[in-house]
Amino acid sequence: MGFPHRIETGRMVLRLYRSQDIDSVVEIMANWEVTQWLSTNIPFPFTRVDGEAHIKEGISDFKDGTSFRYAIEDTETGRFIGSIRVFSLTEETEIGYSVHPDFWGKGLGTEMLVAAIGAGFETGVIKCFFAMTASDNHGSRRILEKVGFRHVGSPPPALQRCGHGQGCSEYFRLTKEDW
Repeated sequence: MGFPHRIETGRMVLRLYRSQDIDSVVEIMANWEVTQWLSTNIPFPFTRVDGEAHIKEGISDFKDGTSFRYAIEDTETGRFIGSIRVFSLTEETEIGYSVHPDFWGKGLGTEMLVAAIGAGFETGVIKCFFAMTASDNHGSRRILEKVGFRHVGSPPPALQRCGHGQGCSEYFRLTKEDW
């Protein structure tokens, strides 16, 4: 069983990317308040060309089952508010997300993370999710902890990569048993 193409929660829809998402993707990823916390796999400055590649890759990866990236849409307004990605359909996989600053502090990050993790565990394949964040990214740390992730120190050497700001120095895990 793979990931569903659409997941609905109380306040949002997690759905496949569409080419029409380009302006919203670029607006979020070109915002230093967001990008400073992301891996340098996300270029900065983030351009329209980067956005087109990001969307194309997200659609292609979802289709072939190598990665599952969702656009997050507010159900009340239809506004694109961010994205979430499950990096693979394997027993242990990384999850990452970004949210437009207009939506920070409203519980939406927690809601989308719960939805994506629930879908991941329902596949029957994933047994553990992990996430990385910077030590000063207090908002992301709170989201991870609210959902049940446990801080387990620094990322293993094979996963260490630097972010634009402080890097991804903190490593969190959530097992199916702890879910």
